[in-house]
Amino acid sequence: MFTSLAITLLASLSAINASPISLQPRQGGVQVINNCYQSGQVALTFDDGPYNYEQDVANSLNGGKGTFFLNGNNYGCIYDKADQIKSLHAQAHTLGSHTWSHADLTQLDEGGIHQELEKVEQAFIKILGLKPLYFRPPYGSYNDLVLKVLSDRGYKKLFLWSEDTGDANGESTGYSEGVLDGVANSYPSPHLVLSHSTIQTTSSEVLPNSVWKIQQAGYSLVAVDTCLGDSGEWPYEYVGEPGEPDGSWTCY
Repeated sequence: MFTSLAITLLASLSAINASPISLQPRQGGVQVINNCYQSGQVALTFDDGPYNYEQDVANSLNGGKGTFFLNGNNYGCIYDKADQIKSLHAQAHTLGSHTWSHADLTQLDEGGIHQELEKVEQAFIKILGLKPLYFRPPYGSYNDLVLKVLSDRGYKKLFLWSEDTGDANGESTGYSEGVLDGVANSYPSPHLVLSHSTIQTTSSEVLPNSVWKIQQAGYSLVAVDTCLGDSGEWPYEYVGEPGEPDGSWTCY
């Protein structure tokens, strides 16, 4: 009897220890993600676009898939980059929301948070016919009110990261490559890496020098919905057919 109980307890403890340490409970209906779950997979994610280098980033992934968290009007107006966004989507990269103006949502009231999200959603719907369900908060800054609003709007997941290449903070390309070298050297542990598509050297120097090392180590480069395994889902809500540009396709 004692032996049977002990075996049961040991099995339970083993199951707990085997659980991904990155798995976070849902908060207000939204799951907070700070790392990938799937062994042997790396999700490279890129914030703050669309700008001028999204396709360069995509080309640098050597056949892998990336995730782009897009603003509405930060480095440029999202409607001016509609063709670029459609192309990324057609190439099976995952696109998520990063707010309209790159606002720190913890500094806004409930109405302000809704507005930052709604304006990006409307752009996605016009351009792709899809509403994003994945979100990354600017500066990684969120609170219970942000989670409530995200939940109210139907979002599934809020993404943080496990490593930051530091490109948007003025770090050197050598520093960024060092971060990605560390990723490559840690196979098969999963990683969720933050970079920025708006930094030209990320696509022209860092990724060309680092992606092949990550892949050569054995990693697959995948989008965030893939690297979550069974915990992932389609990162959009289908709304309808994409629209045609008209006078409403403006950031002003």
